[in-house]
Amino acid sequence: MTRMSEPHAVASGEITRIYAGTQGHVPVAHGVHEVWWLVVRMLFAGSLVLGGCVIPPSLSVGNEDAGVNSPPAILAVRTDQQELPEPGPVIFDRGPTAGLVSATLLDTDLEDTLYVHVFVDYTVADPKPPRVTCTAPPPTPRTAQRSVSCNMTPLCQVGEVGLADPLDMTIVVFDREPLESGTPAYQAMPPGGLKTSLFYFLKCQEPTQ
Repeated sequence: MTRMSEPHAVASGEITRIYAGTQGHVPVAHGVHEVWWLVVRMLFAGSLVLGGCVIPPSLSVGNEDAGVNSPPAILAVRTDQQELPEPGPVIFDRGPTAGLVSATLLDTDLEDTLYVHVFVDYTVADPKPPRVTCTAPPPTPRTAQRSVSCNMTPLCQVGEVGLADPLDMTIVVFDREPLESGTPAYQAMPPGGLKTSLFYFLKCQEPTQ
């Protein structure tokens, strides 16, 4: 601030001499002083900017991934006997005889692990955790298409057998592991996560003899 006061003192002296010698040019002298002082302030402000740590954004994209993240797709869902018809209703036994469901999935992001969750009567207003979960890691060798088998034993629960109205069953495939917290509950993902789903009407029955 001392350096800033020194030019101001010199300028004031110059103005005094002009004012004493040429009374008719006082407005011009004031104008010169104001312009000169503005230049000094701009130079000082510029020195502050240059002295600070101002780093321009990098324009290089050579090391960045140029690929575009794509959502997974569900190509088919099958039991041991048949491909599940959409929207059903599809029928499953309660308990171990519910068997396995195999899903054929597609993801052009070859390094993604896919997470398959099966929800029953899930809504955003009344979210329920998935009843069935299974994971499809990247296949070897890497291909866009992969398959995963899910054990459906927990799907149907006591009290859901023989209901007149079918339940809502949604198979959701995530390309990021769902978070333990977040919105929507049980389906929130890290940034960049994508998902796809299939909907079925579900009817539960006791194991057949």
